[in-house]
Amino acid sequence: ERKGGTVGSGGLPDFPGGLRSLSALLGPPSQDYETAAWAQAALADIAREDREPYAPADIVPSVGARRGASKQGSPVLSKQGSRRPSKQPTAEMPAAEAAPQDEAHERAHSRGSISVPTGMTPEMRELLETIAARADGSIAEGFSRKEIDRMQTAFGRFKIPGESDLYVTDVADLLAYLGHVITQEEQVMAVVRQITTYDYMDFDEFLTFMGKFIEFEREEFRKVYDEYDEDGSGEISIKELRALTKALGFVPLRQMVNEALAIVDADGNGQLSFDELCTFLAVYQHAEGFTRAEVNELRAYFDRFSVSKGVTPGGRPKPKVLPPEALSDALVQVFGLQVAPFTRIMGEKLSSGQGLQKSTFDKGGEEPESLHFPEFLIFARKLREEVFYKQCKEHPRWAGHHLSKLGQSELGKDTEAFQKFDSDKSGGISEQELRKVLISRDYTPLRCVLDEILDEVYEGDWDPETSELDFEEFFDFMLIYDQRDGFTVDEAAELRKVYDRFDEDGSGEVSAMECADLFRYVGYRVTLDDLREHVCQVDENSSGQLDFREFLRLMRLYREKELKKIRSVFNCFKDEGTDSVHVHAKQSVLGALGHDSSIPPSLDDVAPWTFDALVDVVDSCRTEYVNKERKKAGFSDMEIAYFHEIYEKFDTNKNGEIDNLELQAILKEFNWEPKSREQQLDLMSKLDQARALAREAGVHDVGPDGSPFIKFWSFVQLARMLRTQTEKEEEAALRDLQVELRFAEGEVEDFRQIFRGWVRKSYELEAKRKRPQSDNVPETLPRDTVKRLVRSLGVSISPANSEKLDGKIKELDEFGRLESAELNFFSFLYLMRWILDTDFAGVNDAAAKQG
Repeated sequence: ERKGGTVGSGGLPDFPGGLRSLSALLGPPSQDYETAAWAQAALADIAREDREPYAPADIVPSVGARRGASKQGSPVLSKQGSRRPSKQPTAEMPAAEAAPQDEAHERAHSRGSISVPTGMTPEMRELLETIAARADGSIAEGFSRKEIDRMQTAFGRFKIPGESDLYVTDVADLLAYLGHVITQEEQVMAVVRQITTYDYMDFDEFLTFMGKFIEFEREEFRKVYDEYDEDGSGEISIKELRALTKALGFVPLRQMVNEALAIVDADGNGQLSFDELCTFLAVYQHAEGFTRAEVNELRAYFDRFSVSKGVTPGGRPKPKVLPPEALSDALVQVFGLQVAPFTRIMGEKLSSGQGLQKSTFDKGGEEPESLHFPEFLIFARKLREEVFYKQCKEHPRWAGHHLSKLGQSELGKDTEAFQKFDSDKSGGISEQELRKVLISRDYTPLRCVLDEILDEVYEGDWDPETSELDFEEFFDFMLIYDQRDGFTVDEAAELRKVYDRFDEDGSGEVSAMECADLFRYVGYRVTLDDLREHVCQVDENSSGQLDFREFLRLMRLYREKELKKIRSVFNCFKDEGTDSVHVHAKQSVLGALGHDSSIPPSLDDVAPWTFDALVDVVDSCRTEYVNKERKKAGFSDMEIAYFHEIYEKFDTNKNGEIDNLELQAILKEFNWEPKSREQQLDLMSKLDQARALAREAGVHDVGPDGSPFIKFWSFVQLARMLRTQTEKEEEAALRDLQVELRFAEGEVEDFRQIFRGWVRKSYELEAKRKRPQSDNVPETLPRDTVKRLVRSLGVSISPANSEKLDGKIKELDEFGRLESAELNFFSFLYLMRWILDTDFAGVNDAAAKQG
């Protein structure tokens, strides 16, 4: 790949600067921890194969130094206007510049201001040794091979498609992509013009530019540092570090700051020199501003969505790469469903093959390349920046100096909308203001969730009455809150465990059918059709399946529905003076919420219930409720009563169990009876599965395994299994029908939503129409409602067309009826295909006009 020129690829829209780790101030980050060993071996292979005299840790002089002189002012365009090919950097290094490894190691550990602590990863040690060597001038000017690879990959994102150059007007955006915070056009162009007076720049010239720009950036950082070093001692306190890094243009998130400080401030004296500050920033950017735990999570999802690229000529496996189309899904799994609008833009840009430059091209876009893990980290950082600046625009009073990165046109009306949150005009974010923000985003803030996240982002003990977050802490809080979708760590982990239990094939996705079983397991009573509607609400990637993030969002919707009910009951019974429920009303509150009015012993005290306390009580009661729902296998009380009536009818000797023959008769009542020898054997194996499920639900008397007799609660579990089997068969038949009728999967789902919407409407329009008492009764559309639906498409139905439509409805009715005809969903799809194929009443033109 090094011989082939540009390594990796990708695409991003133009992002504003900020929330950036320092890239290449003292050297871009090394490869990630997990691929370090592979990278060392692979570079050694290339060195042997190419017979080039460098080792993985070699320092490559800058372009100007290798040539003996800088190429200032050399044109990219010849007089004839053709671009010259770019010059790939060589790996040659004068022997005098390569110090023996043990000598370099000794120098690095004998340094005063920058030390290399023991007990760290080889990657971090190499990074700190490089920083220390640069600090005392023991290595020549230039970049390491890893630094060059990273810059070359980034350069490839911004160069002109099909060419070797980039526009100099894209250099500022390229610097931002690499994580620099000084990206103002005027300052960047001033350095560019020291290298070339032309409008294009090749990679060799870009390397020369980077050498000069890093010097310039370091000088600018020094100016800011000196402002904070008021006594001129050459040191600043760690307490001042967050303010200083914010002034430099970074967003210091607490956990990463602490992790980096643990390395840099090894002596624990609480003071940082300028060199130590630069080391801190380099460590901070080593993984694009992410903590070690965050990098490991990013790595796990990168591996899940990436593909193998084969092996090297030396026989070693190449590192996996992430296809452009998988970028959005991978990032959503890490950061949550709320970032999907940003990740879609990223994925589309990356897949376009046009690169990241400001200019667009009518043609000539290159085939989009995949991402290696280090560049995936860059995209993750860029995503976090986008979320950060979205928060800046939504809350400008709190954002402060970060707004200088945004023009007034980008703020727009959000400035006025913000007023309702910053009620005390302090510029800090109190708990009351924080709660307002969460409520505006359809979250119900609970004390346990607030305390958990505040403990992660806020330095010190949080006082709900007096403490305030600064904007960076507020951003960190909201990022974590969204990542967990408002759940605690333990709650999210438990939901993950449940999700994995029902993701039987380990694909990372569950179908609506599997999700129905999952929801019943956690105590929510849902029909398959209802769940399909809910899946459509959160199916961000339109796969028809639910990944974990989509499932978590769906659980949040159900949780919010539950919390709204609790809030409504709480408001009815609370004492207005104390905003709490007193002892005498506690049992009434639980009864109103549908729980046993007896209070759990662990919560039976004389203290009044606040809203959060009531939620804790209901959650405690929910354990018992979930067990009851599992016992009922997700059936309603009315359905259980009906099952019991049928069971009693066939339990002729009234001994509380039925034999195989009686069971066959019951199953015939529901059209579930086995019709072949194979189905009979399958039914017998299901009996033991039903007993196991009943035991898991807390039923003790289920009878012995292998018995031909079955007790009632085991029969309920068997009924659920057989209904699920029927639904699976119907789903398979629907897939076959979809192919037959030439509908796409998304079109079928759209028709399903239309069908169900009109079914609900039919109960309102036709007073005589009764809702079915059981979820097992298929939904149908009556003839008159079907005709109303067709008219809603914007067509006028003449008498002749009305007669044609009646004829088709009669043909599709299960019993060939006309006046009382009803269409199930399958028949409805047949009708839709007939209407489209015959262009019934000019419906295609009418639909085109509406669309």
